[in-house]
Amino acid sequence: MLSRIVLRNSAWGLIAQFMIKLLSFAFSVLVIRKLGVDAFGQYAAVGAFGAIFVFVADLGLSPYMVRQIARWRSDTGGHARAAQLYGTVLALRFGLSCMAAVLIILSAWLTRRPAVMIGAISLNAVTLILYGFQGSSEAALAGFERFSLSSGAKIANQFIFVLVGGLALWLGFGYYGLIIANLLGVALMTVVCWRAVDELQLHPQVMSADVWPVLVRASLPFGLIGFALGLSYKFDSVLLNIFRSDAETGWYNAAYNLVFSAAVLSNVFNTALYPSLAREAMTAPDKLPPVVERGLRYLMLVALPIAVGTAVLADQLVTFLFKSGFEPAAPILQIIIWTVPLMFTSEMLGYVVLITDQERRAARSVLVSTGLNVTCNLLLVPRFGFYAAAVMTVVTEAVLVAQHMWTLRDLIRRLNWMTTFLRPLAAAALMGAITLLLRSQVPLLPDVALSGCAYLLFLLVLGSIGPDEWRFFRGLRAPVEEAGRS
Repeated sequence: MLSRIVLRNSAWGLIAQFMIKLLSFAFSVLVIRKLGVDAFGQYAAVGAFGAIFVFVADLGLSPYMVRQIARWRSDTGGHARAAQLYGTVLALRFGLSCMAAVLIILSAWLTRRPAVMIGAISLNAVTLILYGFQGSSEAALAGFERFSLSSGAKIANQFIFVLVGGLALWLGFGYYGLIIANLLGVALMTVVCWRAVDELQLHPQVMSADVWPVLVRASLPFGLIGFALGLSYKFDSVLLNIFRSDAETGWYNAAYNLVFSAAVLSNVFNTALYPSLAREAMTAPDKLPPVVERGLRYLMLVALPIAVGTAVLADQLVTFLFKSGFEPAAPILQIIIWTVPLMFTSEMLGYVVLITDQERRAARSVLVSTGLNVTCNLLLVPRFGFYAAAVMTVVTEAVLVAQHMWTLRDLIRRLNWMTTFLRPLAAAALMGAITLLLRSQVPLLPDVALSGCAYLLFLLVLGSIGPDEWRFFRGLRAPVEEAGRS
């Protein structure tokens, strides 16, 4: 059954990504504590400059490649076509990555960043070239639904980054040491992914250069989506660094990092769901509505308590995680945490739009919301700072969700919103009341634990979880071969 395939794909990625993010989260807290507000603000801005131009290094070739390989792999001659696409994407992404690196460095110079930041941005740009090879190989693995291989590569990358980065912080190399650690981690991840693809007997073969423009045009809608998302997520950090201060950039990104630590759950689930649905939607489109409904419900069961609980405990969380000097991040966290349920929803609906071959509408939706984000941030961030950036992040995601729902309105009408959204929301609201009552009575960690238990109880009472969920998750215990035959 499709739900079992999707869940097993998610489980492989979820286990790996949970390990990665747990390690990454703990290390990011250490980084923020060690660097301090100003240096962390510069480090966040260095990453933001790179994220804005990563679109040029890919142009949507990777997600296009995942979809095509997922569709071809069972066809006669599909393996050979996949090898040709893989080789061509490798060649294209190498050239595009070099171009993106030049643009990143030029943008830092034109915006008159300090010399220390320009040097860091230049060093960080080298990772784009490595990602050209790694990203192409990971896309090939995803197309064949070999998530365990790419997940293992990500674990190795994070391990090297934490190990070398921790040593660099201890030796006093600052965020330059972190950038070098990231380079080493990405290099190792590239080698692992490359060898994993080779084990699939997928040897790269470059298509004729005459085909390249056609390939770029076909992938460009995916690329525009990636560009718009990168711009909407990181443009505010660049503006804060240019018009406000390193400290304000640091406070904002301390809160922002907590949001993206939560977003990994949605990303893993939807990344695993994408190739399965891309294949199944062509042969059994009637399965799409129930899978979307169940997927959204599970995502809301996770996202809503995270948003409610964090909003109630934001000041205590910031004080617990970061040392003194980061208190201004608490009100920002209370605002920006509401991006989480919106982000969970927009990501899943966006993938549904893509697998129904409406990538141009998806690109248009993302461009509209990003255009709103960029325009309002340009007008408001120089004057109102990180409060404006936080509000616009939430508004941008809400606008994107609304557009995806309109595009999928026929499917959306068929969903049961009482079970998908309203019951989880009611359980989360009741949990929030318990959390608020306990916050002045017990320490932070017991409050979180007791509130979590109360949330599960409310879900059971309201009927949001039950025997059906137990049967669904028991599918994880089935052999992979059985899941593949279902």
